[in-house]
Order: sequence, then structure tokens, then C-alpha cells
Amino acid sequence: MRLARFNDNSESPTLARLGVLAKGERMLDLRAAGARMLSEQGDGQAREIASLRFPGNLVPFLHIGKPGMDAALATLAWAEKKFAPGAKEATGLDGEALFTPLASTRFHAPVRPSKVIAVGRNYAEHLKEAGVTIEAKVPSAWIKANSTIVGPTRDVVKPPMVKELDYETELAVVIGTKCKNVPESRVYEVIAGYTVMNDISARDIVKIERKEGNQLLGKMFDTFCPMGPFLVTRDEVPDPMNLRLQTRVNGESRQDGRTADMIWSIPKLVAYISQMTLEPGDVISTGTPEGVAFGRKPGQTPWWLQTGDVVEAEIEGIGMLRNKIVDAPKYESSWSW
Repeated sequence: MRLARFNDNSESPTLARLGVLAKGERMLDLRAAGARMLSEQGDGQAREIASLRFPGNLVPFLHIGKPGMDAALATLAWAEKKFAPGAKEATGLDGEALFTPLASTRFHAPVRPSKVIAVGRNYAEHLKEAGVTIEAKVPSAWIKANSTIVGPTRDVVKPPMVKELDYETELAVVIGTKCKNVPESRVYEVIAGYTVMNDISARDIVKIERKEGNQLLGKMFDTFCPMGPFLVTRDEVPDPMNLRLQTRVNGESRQDGRTADMIWSIPKLVAYISQMTLEPGDVISTGTPEGVAFGRKPGQTPWWLQTGDVVEAEIEGIGMLRNKIVDAPKYESSWSW
């Protein structure tokens, strides 16, 4: 399945709801469809049960576990069988549309996790272009705050002091069950699915922070974590360690790599990171291949992102982000850089 938080473009973004991609290039409203299905089956509490099964956010849905996934599959199968694309009778118990055409769909970030763990230095060629030579005993990783997360088509806001804004297309793993100390052999059992993430970085701010032995704001400004559009369940991604990743800026190819080139595989990353408790919906972003702006050499045309640039981050079989770079509104800064 391809699960998402979405709403129709004509609606307020606050009306985001849980949906699944259906045949015919349309999104199915799981709660509305589930309520009608249960009602037609004679359930007198159809609305209440559908509301519990299909909350508006994917994180509480993932907490339900396998029963929730099974209910979503059953609802999708019922709706696709009952309603052909364009069917006028495809409405919920209150007359609301059960389907939204993709052409008029607004996608939101699929999850608002308790934490996003971003992994760096996980592709050998990326290390080379950055001029880094290390013999790592553990993966390099850090936390990105919830305030960095935006949807797959939302603007990325460039702070006024940032001159070296960079992109990093990454495969993101979404945890499906509460877990800790997961052995490599069982890692895929705790994964709900995958999504696309762009680990936006202010490289000039990172340089300043690393001189002090830390890394915070360079990865943590608001909107620095575009994500989506779907959570693609793990059954639809038979080999996540062999997917193509691409980045384009204004249509120009910048990154083109494969997850097969990771230094630390998905099982190794989750085994390492799960030494702390992971919750349903938590995201582990697995690093980026070569081709970032930071890797450009003297004499080469700089690739730093500029206001007005459009960045497309795409992963084979998972989806694509398309985010525009915009200037931050004028404000009085609390810090002098």
C-alpha cells in the first residue's frame, strides 16, 4: 500500500486525513470509506469504529499495528471493487467524496514522528567528494526536530544568513512497532515502510558549529526536512538496498546513486540506532550519495541552492519530493552570525 496524509486542494490544509492510493490515480479517504463499508455490512457503530481504525495521522495508525493495516487493505479492496473511477455514487455516509483525483490532491508529510534520526557519511563516493577520510566504528547520526518537517511540495525557507544551502536525497525508513535492541536478522520485521526525505543543510552554519564540536542549527532550521509523499509499505519494496536515488535542481541532474552503495546497510543502521527505544512512526534517514553542492571543487560552478530553485528528490518505487526554495520573511534575528 501507499499510505499518505492528504486533502483536496480546494480544502483547508487543516483537513488532512489518512488515505491510500487506489487504482485509477485517486486517493481513498480511509475513514469515510471504512464507515460506509461497515454501515453497508450492518454495523450500527460504523462511524465510531472507522474513526478509531483510521485516525487522521499515520503515527497513531501505526500504533494499531497489523489490525490497522489489515483494515486498510480490506477497505481499499472493497472501495476499488464497488466504485469505478469517476463514479458519482462514491460518497461517504455524510455525502463526502470517498476519492480525490491525484491531480487535485495536496500531500502532507506522511508522519510526524517522535524523532527523525538522520544518518550521514554513509556513501563512500559522498565521503570522497567531501574530502573526508574516516574509518568509522559506528554510523554518524543526529536528530532532526519535528519543526523541520514539511510536506513533499511545501516551500523550503532559506534563512537570510545562509549562503551555502544544500540538498541530500535520502531513503527514509519508517518504524512500525515499538522496539529496542533489534538484531540485524529481524530488522525488517519492525519496519512499516519507506518514504523520501531531503536532508536540507546550511553548510556554512554547520562549519561554524563543528568548530565548536557540535552540529545543530545547520540541519535544524524550519522546513529543512521535506518528506513524503507516501509511506510505501515494506511488502511493496522487496529490495530496499537496491533503489535508485536522484536529485534534480531546476531540471538539472545533481545526484544519481543507488542504495546498494551504502556503507552501513539498513539492518546495520537499525540494529545500531535501536539501542535506544524506537516508536511507531519514527524515521531513520539513511544518508545520501555523491553529487551534493558541498562536494563541488574550486573552479567548478557552485551548486548552492538559491531563492527560486526547485529541487526534485526522487527514489525509485517510493516517490518524489518537489520543493521550491524561498526567502524567509523579514524578521529581527535573535543572533548575530
